[in-house]
Amino acid sequence: MEPFRLYLEQELAKQGMPIQVKMRIFPSYEEAIDAVKHGTTDFARLGPVSYVIAKQQNPNIQLLAMESNHGEKYFNGVILVATDSPAKSLSDLKGKRFAFGEPNSTTGRYLAQEVLMQAGITARELAYYEFVGRHDKVAFAVAAGNYDAGAVNETTLEKYGQTKRLRALVTFPSPTHAWVVKAGLTTRIVESLQKSLFGMKGEALEYIGRDGFLPAKDSDYNGMRNSMIKTKSFDD
Repeated sequence: MEPFRLYLEQELAKQGMPIQVKMRIFPSYEEAIDAVKHGTTDFARLGPVSYVIAKQQNPNIQLLAMESNHGEKYFNGVILVATDSPAKSLSDLKGKRFAFGEPNSTTGRYLAQEVLMQAGITARELAYYEFVGRHDKVAFAVAAGNYDAGAVNETTLEKYGQTKRLRALVTFPSPTHAWVVKAGLTTRIVESLQKSLFGMKGEALEYIGRDGFLPAKDSDYNGMRNSMIKTKSFDD
């Protein structure tokens, strides 16, 4: 994270704002949402679901930018299985054990549940499911044979697919992460942060694993909102 932090400090200083940037990793989605909602952090990187929840709870938080994935505002989520799994389609997961990520995860829960529902699979059709935490934990749990399938982001499969003998059963699109600022931050700081993000290149971007930032509007996450509504019936 240090190259990212240093870049922001340097760029803000160039714009006449010698501000010290302190970075914090929140141990849970909920704590990150609360920090943005209550304004105890000035700006933050949130997953799509976390952004939707935070915006709902405090409409005055402001969207700065979305991450760029090769110029697009989307990346892929994955429902993965073991390489030697007999499953060839989602319908083959009926009666099987499924690992989701965090309860507020975008690809690790909501979008994966929507994809399952589109294939006629709800909680009732699964043997059982559990939330096991981070994406890597999902991958490891499936690789260990504790679950027949799981939901992760594409980066996790790229990182562990070969060594853990995992493959994609299906992929599905997800909006990229949102960068937001708390309510009440001055216009000058907001505009300077946006300028700094839009100009970011090279080593500083390695932290987020993307190739830059794109202008964003709240409606970019309307599809995510719809998915969250649809999946309320997953457990019915």
